[in-house]
Amino acid sequence: MRVMHKALLVLLSIALLGALGFAAWQWQASREQQARLATAVADLRESQQQVQRSLQDAERALTESREEQARMRETLAGARDSLAGAVDEATLRIRDDLVVAGAMRVAVAEFHAAMGRMPTSHAEAGLPEASHYRGQSLRSASLLGDGSIELVFDASSGVDGGRVRLVADASHADAMGLQWHCVTSDYPLIKRVSPACDYVARDAPSPALEVAGP
Repeated sequence: MRVMHKALLVLLSIALLGALGFAAWQWQASREQQARLATAVADLRESQQQVQRSLQDAERALTESREEQARMRETLAGARDSLAGAVDEATLRIRDDLVVAGAMRVAVAEFHAAMGRMPTSHAEAGLPEASHYRGQSLRSASLLGDGSIELVFDASSGVDGGRVRLVADASHADAMGLQWHCVTSDYPLIKRVSPACDYVARDAPSPALEVAGP
């Protein structure tokens, strides 16, 4: 009986020790799990803080970009206003100076009507020399050998040395006299100056210039 009692005590002791060991293992495992959870929570908070900082940086960058765009728009608006003002002033200068060509066209037409051909020089047409014709932006007005009139303007016209050519078309002369074509390769906005003038790019063919020849 005593032997059985001792055996039972031994078994109970072993079971108790096992239970204590298992409980200790569970406690240790729980501690480790809590530590891992705490680390994960800390990492998550750090990630959230990084995301928040990134969002704040992005918002600042966006605000700076919008401010820079606003400044650029103001600068461009000012540049457009300045350019528009300069173009308008240049347009007025050229428009006033084109009046000079009127008297020259009359002289060429009268010579052609009388002689049946184009004058080849200022003297032959009874006109002053090219340098005589000066205006707000007009530097000279030359009568070329084919009877066309070439006006040369200074920098105040918007293009230093810019040229406008008035080409006489004798092949289509009518009761009113010669027909004239106004062309330029230097002033893209020439129609603001005169609706009768055409802009022709330098590499594009010009019917008016073909009439006059080279």
